[in-house]
Amino acid sequence: MGRQLLFTVVFCLLLTTVLSIRCYTGTDRQCLLAPDMTDCGSGDTCQCAKYRFQCTEDDQACTKQEQLHKTTKWAYTIVASSTCQMILATPSVYEQAVCCSKNGCNRPASGRCSWSQARRRSLRKLTDLLEF
Repeated sequence: MGRQLLFTVVFCLLLTTVLSIRCYTGTDRQCLLAPDMTDCGSGDTCQCAKYRFQCTEDDQACTKQEQLHKTTKWAYTIVASSTCQMILATPSVYEQAVCCSKNGCNRPASGRCSWSQARRRSLRKLTDLLEF
């Protein structure tokens, strides 16, 4: 009885770990690696996605200047796999779209994302110099 309970607990923990995913979220250089997600609604599995989009009027992800100039930006997100299929099927809106299922697979091409990550790296370098 005790072994069955232990097996069940271990199995559930492994299943949760396998079904969870970490994705980048945000736009261009203002994004970050989000915590593990397991539920993307309707029992659908979560996937990472990235795509380019054009800023439009009243677009919350864009500044007024970007809206005025209709700037094209990268977006990074975590969505249900069914939503990923819709994104891939609409290339006129979601340009260069990619959906993937591994942790951090929607990482920006430059490898850089958040101003806070760059700031942490700078602080770490400064701390290293001070310790010398």
